[in-house]
Amino acid sequence: MTTTEILQNVQFVVDSKGNKTAALLELPIWEALVSSLKRAEEEVTEELLAIPGLVKTIKQSQQRVRSGQFSRYEDIKRNV
Repeated sequence: MTTTEILQNVQFVVDSKGNKTAALLELPIWEALVSSLKRAEEEVTEELLAIPGLVKTIKQSQQRVRSGQFSRYEDIKRNV
């Protein structure tokens, strides 16, 4: 099921002023949406992991943060 098909099957709950307050999906539509989101997440993860050196760079950055070797955005912005 495509995203467009999923969105066409959404029903909205509205308040007394006509403002949308909730969305209702039939269970098969919900399951299709969850499945679609999981597939998209897996594809993006695979694409990111395929970037040369990305995992190593992330691990190095995490280590720098843990050891206090990082710059705060506010400090960088102030010095620009």
